[in-house]
Amino acid sequence: MKQGKAILAAAAAAALLAAVAASAGRAYAESPVTFSGYLRLRTFALGGFFPADDHQGKRGDRYAVSRLRINVVFKPTDDVEVRWRFHGPHAARWGSTNTGAGGDYSLYSLYFYGVIRKPWGTLSVGRLAFDMDSAGFRTLGYLPTWGFNSQANVFERETETDGVLYQKDWDNGFGLRTFYAKRAHTRPDAFADRYVTDGDYDRYSIEPYYKWDGGGVSLAVQYDRNHYDFASNDRSTVTSAANPRDVDKNHFWTLNPAFVQKWDVGEGKTLAVHAEAKYSFGKRRRSPDPAVPGDDPPTVKQDGFGAYLDLALGYPQGDVTLAGWYFRGSDAYADPADDPRVNPADHSLVHGGEAFYPFILFNYGNNFLGGRAVSLEGYQTAGNWGVGLLGNHRLNEFVTLNWGVGTFGKTADYYLSPNRKASRALGTEIDLGLTVRILDGLQWQTKGAIFVPGGYYKDRYDRPDFKHNVWGWANEFLFEF
Repeated sequence: MKQGKAILAAAAAAALLAAVAASAGRAYAESPVTFSGYLRLRTFALGGFFPADDHQGKRGDRYAVSRLRINVVFKPTDDVEVRWRFHGPHAARWGSTNTGAGGDYSLYSLYFYGVIRKPWGTLSVGRLAFDMDSAGFRTLGYLPTWGFNSQANVFERETETDGVLYQKDWDNGFGLRTFYAKRAHTRPDAFADRYVTDGDYDRYSIEPYYKWDGGGVSLAVQYDRNHYDFASNDRSTVTSAANPRDVDKNHFWTLNPAFVQKWDVGEGKTLAVHAEAKYSFGKRRRSPDPAVPGDDPPTVKQDGFGAYLDLALGYPQGDVTLAGWYFRGSDAYADPADDPRVNPADHSLVHGGEAFYPFILFNYGNNFLGGRAVSLEGYQTAGNWGVGLLGNHRLNEFVTLNWGVGTFGKTADYYLSPNRKASRALGTEIDLGLTVRILDGLQWQTKGAIFVPGGYYKDRYDRPDFKHNVWGWANEFLFEF
């Protein structure tokens, strides 16, 4: 059966290449190879009284991290190109001795894919860039640009993905974007206790959209299939009828609408509204435990919801944005036998994007603030909400003032015991910084922040007298080429 699927896939690929070859003659591009990228140095200083510290004492961290990014585009013709991005190093912490293969100073590829551009649409195949399996804001051409992470997606995990992407824009404003992504594949022997015979995480997506002058709307529909076939840890009986394969599977659907609109209100001012939501629902069945005779875990329903809304005012010297976000969901990995009041959900089908960093301490410093379960970043976000007012004001052609204030809370209860809940108030953060264009191709950004912890930390870590703040100072030097 698998061989038949492989033959069909190969035949389809051959037919596609034949159609491309027959569609037009060879039109050469002006430059066959182009390079771009940056050298980035970031420094961090974190201090104060950290609520997540086991010893409940003062501690801090000060470090510097370097990254070199190279983007290469090979364009032999106007219709065909190959894109490649690699880091070397990716995140080299100063003073690190981890210089071997896979270490901090290793050179490795992030994405590499081919692109075909024809009147019938654009086709991309290979290890796609981190944003290409995203939907919503990215399709409509808008992304928040706060902090050190510009153009960060609100929801997605920002990870390169193997797959195929097709997109077509028509002259009347309508468009279609569809892709298949192999988000994960597990090889045999991936788990120590059980023998994995096959493991795949596939995503299928279709997203129609409509764009007009100043705005657009889209609706993505996605289907995710996360399926693992297990056998016993005794490999000699993998194919034995007495030891059939177990199945661990997670199937769910996602609806992802988005809307953007920008108005010119005169005198160089603009007003814009951006909204995106994501709802995922499905079922998960854990594989039986081979150590427990007759173990037959039930199928568990799970869901997740996230929403983001902002109102942005632009003026000649800068911009001000009022934004709010909300994440909640069931625990995708919980054991159904667990009491949710004692083992609260720390995972969800819908979560904050891994690079969505409106504030530096609530995100970058989240390990000091209690881990991913209370931050926006990462797939482990069970649920939180936030409201922030952020802005940028150009003082002159070289210097821009950056500022922000935000308050955060949890959308799910954390039970300290079956009859006692922690406060949902996470805290408030104030940021203030500068962005300085030193030279063409050289930028310096510096930002300081104070985080005032809320009642959640006092309750969870049993410190009713907790009054200490957390502070941070971050710098970034960016050499662009």
